[in-house]
Amino acid sequence: MQENQNDKQYNPYTNHSNNYYQADEIIPQNNQTPNKKEKKKDIWGYILVSGISILLTASIFIVYIASGLSQSLNQVYIDSDNGIFKEENIDSDISADSDNSAMKKFNTIRDLILDNYYEKLSKNEIIEAMTLGMLENLGSPYTFYLSPEEVEQMEDSMSGAYSGIGATVEKVDDHYQVSDLVEDSPADKAGILINDIFVSIDGYSADGYEDVSALAADIRGEKGTTVEIQILRPSENKRYTFTVERKEITNSNIHAKMLDDNIGYVRITSFNDGVSDNFIEAMDQLQKEGAKNVIFDLRNNGGGYVDEVLDMLDYLLPEGLLITEVGRRDGKDFEVEEYSDEYMGVPEDMKYVCLINQNSASASELFSGCLRDWGKAQLVGEKSFGKGVGTITKFLNDGSAVQITNFYYNLPNGENIDGEGLEPDYLVELPEDVKNVIVSRINLEQDLQLKKAIEILEKD
Repeated sequence: MQENQNDKQYNPYTNHSNNYYQADEIIPQNNQTPNKKEKKKDIWGYILVSGISILLTASIFIVYIASGLSQSLNQVYIDSDNGIFKEENIDSDISADSDNSAMKKFNTIRDLILDNYYEKLSKNEIIEAMTLGMLENLGSPYTFYLSPEEVEQMEDSMSGAYSGIGATVEKVDDHYQVSDLVEDSPADKAGILINDIFVSIDGYSADGYEDVSALAADIRGEKGTTVEIQILRPSENKRYTFTVERKEITNSNIHAKMLDDNIGYVRITSFNDGVSDNFIEAMDQLQKEGAKNVIFDLRNNGGGYVDEVLDMLDYLLPEGLLITEVGRRDGKDFEVEEYSDEYMGVPEDMKYVCLINQNSASASELFSGCLRDWGKAQLVGEKSFGKGVGTITKFLNDGSAVQITNFYYNLPNGENIDGEGLEPDYLVELPEDVKNVIVSRINLEQDLQLKKAIEILEKD
């Protein structure tokens, strides 16, 4: 593998081990198996993203009825023919081990809602609501339904170009907050800050939204139109109202520069489509400019495509284990190990520091944790989000999709960080007055995390 690393026709960093069952091979809607680069054009499955964060592009409001079935369901209902109440033990004669019994229960509940819900619903509406309730109650926040519109809009956001206000929102506990901003976007220019909590959208309470996608739906709109957003700023305990004009947003996923004669800096804003190519190009350029060691800034990066982060790690590391995925697919258990090959795009003695915070999630944690396990990087900042599972996306005939949590991943040392996060080697917090500011707008004197990273690499 000694081909020219600048040869655009052949990328030596994309050759992960291919001689086993691939967990990320999802059959696209045209039923043709794509290669890795084609795959992401057809689908956006197999993603390591926080799952609670989404760029504010678009979605539709989803209303569902949680199914929450009990073992013995005694219902009081109205006999519509006689206008009287009756009580019936619906499943008294049903075997809990029978698939037919479970379906009978489902149909019984469907019919009860059809006959007695205070608004008239069609059978299709009831079945869809129950389906959404089933997904909601499986116990994983990363398993959910996507309407055709949401599929299209998520693909737009993962492509790095979309229509909106240029903010990323995540759900934290029971509220929605801004986790990152695109520099010079409408949201940034209006004065919205990172960690602002949404109070209302065009007068509608943020508490009324079922999920992040629903909130995003009301923020998105046609270019040139406006949206009124009320936020709570926890750092000031004050509410602010902004009227923001929607625009086309292009979110550059890589920002690179030299910090001094020897230290390069690469900010990775997301692991979306094409980021690995941009990353390799940036790293090649930094080395030409004299970079001996590099700081990777992953603060507020919520994750993205697995194959993109693996390509980037392949470029940085010698031959060896990157990730182990353990899960289920098509009714079968699988365990897959992903390896880098022996070709490296950087010198073996190059060292790194990864900057992380509480909004660094999923693919960001894989990237940082893998480099640390290899002894190549130290982590500076705050404890990361803690998402150690991945998802697969299955398309339905109407263009909608179901995202399913179908595997968990272990770092090279065997650690799974789901619900735990990565503890930094150096716990460093930013000053209060810049905690909510876009990273690129914080000057070096106030960016204590970046200063610490430079200090570490200057000693090496």
